[in-house]
Amino acid sequence: MNTTSMQKQWNQQRIYEEYSASIYRYFRYRVKNVWDVEDLTTTVFIKVYAKLDQYDGRHPFGAWIYRIAHNTLVDYLRKKRECPVDTEMFAAMKAKDKLPEERVLSRESHDTLWENVRTLSADQRRIISLRYLAGLKMNEIAKVLGKSEASVKILHFRGIRKLQKLMAAQG
Repeated sequence: MNTTSMQKQWNQQRIYEEYSASIYRYFRYRVKNVWDVEDLTTTVFIKVYAKLDQYDGRHPFGAWIYRIAHNTLVDYLRKKRECPVDTEMFAAMKAKDKLPEERVLSRESHDTLWENVRTLSADQRRIISLRYLAGLKMNEIAKVLGKSEASVKILHFRGIRKLQKLMAAQG
């Protein structure tokens, strides 16, 4: 194996180690079938490695990868017509050190929250998912979705405000 090939393999390993867990989480909250989540995650990294020479550096690398992940998810959902949020998965991902009563209340709150998220526009759902599940910054979300940062911030603000009103009304 020559030096260039070893360096490329090392770079690919670093990319995978840095982004695989968050890409997996990004898909896991949207796709019910764990095997599909694993396939989608693998597909993203295959695409990233194949297009690595096309990355131009004008945008953050993480935003570029999430753009690929987002497009992969959109393609998958178009083919599957699957509901993009698994509320049971959200509820199951709570810390285990809480009292049983707290877990029940927390699960009910999460269920209510994600039922309310479904009432938001598709763009608002995407922005909230990318912000809170994938941990992206507003400028990165804008690049992933192909929107201006200002429009992302407005959609985020309106979505959060609507969720707050819905949650307050539901007690």
